[in-house]
Amino acid sequence: MKRLEIRIPPDHPVFRYPPRLRGQVAREWLDLGMRLASIEERLARLEERGLAPPARGASNQNGKGIDPVKFRETLAGVFDF
Repeated sequence: MKRLEIRIPPDHPVFRYPPRLRGQVAREWLDLGMRLASIEERLARLEERGLAPPARGASNQNGKGIDPVKFRETLAGVFDF
């Protein structure tokens, strides 16, 4: 296994978990973010090909991808932060 050091603010939601669980929670969130990004890319390709209607209020029109603030808010709602 490789180690990854990241710097996050002290008020980040991951610090609400006990120290021994933080690494596991952070890995799960990273994996979830990767999966969501992959789904977003696939959906964008389908939209470009005309196989899927554009989502309401989709930010892909400007090529922005995932909005970090909205993503964090969504995670907060899912994980009850």
